[in-house]
Amino acid sequence: MFFKKSLEERVEKAKKSQEELNTLIEEYKPFIASTLQKKTGKYLKYGYDDELTIGMMAFKEAIDSYDKSKGKFLNFAKQVIILRGIDYYRKNEKLKNTVYLQGTYDIENEDISIGILNRAMEEYEHKNVNEMRKLEILEYKKELKEWGIELLELVQASPKQQKLKKTYKDIAQFIVQDKDMLNKLISIKRLPLKEIENSMLIQRKKLERGRIYIIALVIAAIGDYELIREYIE
Repeated sequence: MFFKKSLEERVEKAKKSQEELNTLIEEYKPFIASTLQKKTGKYLKYGYDDELTIGMMAFKEAIDSYDKSKGKFLNFAKQVIILRGIDYYRKNEKLKNTVYLQGTYDIENEDISIGILNRAMEEYEHKNVNEMRKLEILEYKKELKEWGIELLELVQASPKQQKLKKTYKDIAQFIVQDKDMLNKLISIKRLPLKEIENSMLIQRKKLERGRIYIIALVIAAIGDYELIREYIE
């Protein structure tokens, strides 16, 4: 006998299956639109209104961060969509004066509290940042190797003195801002020591000691390594 899967079971499957995820989002587009329309008081159309894109992203976020302890999935998803809608209106300068959430937002009759919802969102965002950081590290490690630098070498070469660290950061920034020097660095895969020495009046020995760290900073600055930059700096 065939038993239809519950929505919560489908949500669990969607976490592992892109096909099921896409199907769920497509099926619940009317739910997403209805949730936002009730709160904005205006008609929204897919393909035209950014709110619905935010809503679909929020629905996916709800799927990724849901577990049974959070109650019924649709109640949870509704609140994620509403909170992301609020964030969207708060951050969008053009829409700051738009009335959002008509009427009162009554949480008491829902199956989930705002505290639980916020914790779930924090967990989701933390998980996403960690995943992005892993991917960035792998890509960064690969690029460092092309320069003959191992990640462990970078860790060992990182200066402990703040003054020296700032000096090396200034050098890296100087290279990035000087197109000719940056192109030469990329071309020869070595620090143009003479040019830096003459331009910044820094002793060559100090430059040579900071070679790995300076190059690593430059690579992070010109590449798509936002999280790596935060870590190195």
